[in-house]
Amino acid sequence: MGFVKVSGEFVRQRYIPIDDVFITEYLPDADPTDVKIYLYGLSCALKGEGELSYVAGKLQLTEERIRSGFKFWEKKGLVKLSAIEPFSVTYLSVREPEPAIVKLNAEKYKPFTEEAYRIYPEKFLTPNVLNMYMELMESEKIEINAMLLIMQYCKDLGGGEKMGMKHVCDTARAWAKEGFLTEKKVAAHIADLENNNESIRKLFETLGIRRVADIDDRQMYHKWTKYGFTLDAMLVAARSRKKKGGMEKLDLYMEELKKAGAITAADVASYTENKEKIRDLAVEICKILGIYYSNADSVVEVYVMPWLSKGFERDALLRLARYCFLRNVHTLDVMQSMVDKVAALGLFTESDIDAYVDRQVKIDEKIRAVYDACGYAGAVTNRDRESYKNWIEWGFDEETILAVADRHCGAAFPLQLVSRTLGSMRASKIFKKEDVLAAMKQPDKKPSNSDDYMQHHFSEEKLKSALVNFDDWGDE
Repeated sequence: MGFVKVSGEFVRQRYIPIDDVFITEYLPDADPTDVKIYLYGLSCALKGEGELSYVAGKLQLTEERIRSGFKFWEKKGLVKLSAIEPFSVTYLSVREPEPAIVKLNAEKYKPFTEEAYRIYPEKFLTPNVLNMYMELMESEKIEINAMLLIMQYCKDLGGGEKMGMKHVCDTARAWAKEGFLTEKKVAAHIADLENNNESIRKLFETLGIRRVADIDDRQMYHKWTKYGFTLDAMLVAARSRKKKGGMEKLDLYMEELKKAGAITAADVASYTENKEKIRDLAVEICKILGIYYSNADSVVEVYVMPWLSKGFERDALLRLARYCFLRNVHTLDVMQSMVDKVAALGLFTESDIDAYVDRQVKIDEKIRAVYDACGYAGAVTNRDRESYKNWIEWGFDEETILAVADRHCGAAFPLQLVSRTLGSMRASKIFKKEDVLAAMKQPDKKPSNSDDYMQHHFSEEKLKSALVNFDDWGDE
């Protein structure tokens, strides 16, 4: 029997819930490894199998790390651990967690409790909420006065009492990671955030935002300055995101700019202009193909950017899109195949592609002339293109090829006969039209009986050595 099991309340729910409450309330703050431990342990619990060593082996973690992961979830109230060995875990209902009450020094936190009630009315500060604040201060080593400053700042910027405990804890945890643990450092950080009011107002004006800046807005601005962005660079980025999702969307774009190394205002302007042009190109390609995407960003990322990175010019891609449309191709995946083919040929500009297509058209016209000469009706195929290419490379001119085709007019499978005849002439080193036609008049010399055939007996090794690559053969 496994070391993990589910509680009665969990079993009564009659299904395996990965509840939205778990995803929204618990998963965001959890370490990915802890999430993996929770989910795999839950699977084992419902099957009634899996010892601690087995789970550790499957997840490629130490047993100590598995225990640590479950201790994290015990603090969240989602599991209960055994007080004695052997180690066991009981999964509790996500809807009815049992938060662990940490025993804290009541005298130590008495000033905090009194000041917390001054900031928030008592109805908003239940014992559990106060305990969460105190546990956070203990775990992150945040001074009491520093925590009180954070609570007051969150309330002031959050529009009063509606600024909940989760947001306060998230802010305190984020600031703690940056080293703002003491009253002095938190106060200085708040002053720094407040000094950016005019800059944030300009950003809001550029973005078309009419609300009051909150703590998240200030935090984002602070983060961007740490990345090295000046206000001018931020304003350039903001102009391209006006009325397109506010500060949250701008934050995603600033992260993109940082990854791209576009930090100065000039860099941002150049990157933004190029990005808009690429997006417009993606929309135009889709328009030519006759398809629609609600979000052109995915087309840019999956198709257009990789095509441009290969070396294609904008007009070259538009030309290929038009060729695709004329060939009744209306998907980006099939256009991808065409892009790959012309890239392999080294054709990256519109003029190069047009010249190549012109050459192909002229070749097809010559092949159709061969079709007409031998009385064959059909569409030009890649196989016939390859055959015609071979005939030219063998040394036969167009007039000779047409003359041979005319001689086979009306025969079954005339194109195969043309290829066979020209191959035979090449082997005999006969290339001039007159000589080829003269050689075709001579009847084939056939043996009178089987004894006239030359007999060859090859060993298996000699046969293997004879299987050479005919592509390597040159003209003799």
